[in-house]
Amino acid sequence: MLDRKRRPRTPLSDEEKRIIEGAYNESFLGARLLRYHIRKHYKRNISHNKIHQHLLAVGLARPNPRKQKKRKRCRYERKHSLSLVHADWLDYDGVQVIAFEDDASRKILSIDEFAHATAGNTIAVLQRAEDAAGAYRGRILEVNTDQGTQFYASGGEKKSKGISRFERYLYVRGINHTSSKRNNPQTNGKIERWFQEYRRHRWRFDGTYAFAEWYNNRIHGALDLECGETPNDAFVRKLRSESILGMFLEWNEREVSL
Repeated sequence: MLDRKRRPRTPLSDEEKRIIEGAYNESFLGARLLRYHIRKHYKRNISHNKIHQHLLAVGLARPNPRKQKKRKRCRYERKHSLSLVHADWLDYDGVQVIAFEDDASRKILSIDEFAHATAGNTIAVLQRAEDAAGAYRGRILEVNTDQGTQFYASGGEKKSKGISRFERYLYVRGINHTSSKRNNPQTNGKIERWFQEYRRHRWRFDGTYAFAEWYNNRIHGALDLECGETPNDAFVRKLRSESILGMFLEWNEREVSL
């Protein structure tokens, strides 16, 4: 029996449909996050279910039964930006991709594509991540990787060949190195999850920089959804106080000199 006190469901207007489709083409987000994107950029409050139903109707979404399953693991993240950075290599249709992702904010600090996945290329992209950290008066404290040969001398738990070039670089820079357990990609799961987005959307962009900029400025489901927070927003919010103070002092000195 229907509840007579229940509010009748109103269909989407043509304008709301145009907003949903336009917002999707900007962000390529699913219905749950697209709701917050619309609230932030269009100042409209459309329910998640209505968004999802419209995306299904126009072929921009499809049912995913796996999302109904209960999570088996609790999400863990660092409190401050740059306290831990994840890194890994991905074979993307024959192109070797390396990225460094901040754990606390999900911001991609650096990324590049190469013909070969080598320790030298890994270090080169890490140096760019360090430059990005330095722009905020911060430094990377720890890097998490798997046990691939680009990171470890032997590519396994028994490092019979001694210290790798990458490990030596981290030691000199005073960066702690944490390895993921073998056959357990969840340890480095944030970068593994990011690679899913890379596979889905990389083709839309001319280069890796444009892709990273788009990703870093897009609402992220693991951040503050009520504020429509992006990885760039969260990165600044979660900086350590000394980094914020350093940026303030530099800005103040610049203003005085002018």
